[in-house]
Amino acid sequence: MSGPFAVLHVCTGNICRSPMSERILDGLTGDAVYNHGAGTSSWHEGDDMQPFSARELEDRGFESAGHGARHLTRAHIEASDLVLVATGGHLDFVTEHYPEAAGKTFLVRTFGSIAADAAAELPEGDVHTRGKALVALAELRRDGYEAVDLADPWGLSRTDYARIADQLETALKPVAAALEGDA
Repeated sequence: MSGPFAVLHVCTGNICRSPMSERILDGLTGDAVYNHGAGTSSWHEGDDMQPFSARELEDRGFESAGHGARHLTRAHIEASDLVLVATGGHLDFVTEHYPEAAGKTFLVRTFGSIAADAAAELPEGDVHTRGKALVALAELRRDGYEAVDLADPWGLSRTDYARIADQLETALKPVAAALEGDA
């Protein structure tokens, strides 16, 4: 094994969706998975996550403290084995600015569906081995799955944040199970 399997979570400002995605997957996986996040814009760089995002995480038993929004850089992409994005616009942004990342960049909700279906086909082994195999299978199968965006709850109600957190948990539980070998 060459270190933890690194997952980068990307949205626009890195204050609503990607922090929830990052912290949910982090809470569902062990130390062999490193989760970090960034935003395609620098508008909120250094800011904490939105209060409703933090409350949703806390209410679900996930860590919310210590977040600082980051602007996406090549170093974040290069340090990651998998890039999970919120929307097709984010997918286009990543693949346009970092074309070398196209094969490892997926819509988070779509990747969850692929992971659920592919988990039984992954090789035995550590998280890094399973993760690399999952990304390779997902790349081969991505066109067979509906592209499902994760809506932006910015400025909306707590109910909207709860819906986004539900969608993230639904998507990320099979990812965690596939990586950890609990499928």
